[in-house]
Amino acid sequence: MVVFRALGWLFLALAVAVVVHDLLTWWSQGRYPFSTFGSLWAHLDPASLGNTQTSVRRHLSGVLWTWMMRPLLTVPAVPAFLVLGLVQLWIGRRDLGRPDAGVLMGSRPRRRRGGLL
Repeated sequence: MVVFRALGWLFLALAVAVVVHDLLTWWSQGRYPFSTFGSLWAHLDPASLGNTQTSVRRHLSGVLWTWMMRPLLTVPAVPAFLVLGLVQLWIGRRDLGRPDAGVLMGSRPRRRRGGLL
């Protein structure tokens, strides 16, 4: 469950990073670009995007690129990262119907911390 929560927070951080990137682009160029997965990939490493397209078309199928990868690359990044992050956090939530510690595993004595309580 920790992995799902970590992935959820990572996706939410990516959404924030994309919003910051879009706002900085809007501030410098005067237009607000809605970043897609394809535009982010092309911004980070354009050569690998072209190599991936060539490899998928050559070794797998041109139909796979046209009907699966191209629509996936046109998805807006911020809503997708937000949805992915919230779903991962929901999957990795802590209260998944676990029984109380005293029922099956026995009760553990609680440690007292220093102070008044």
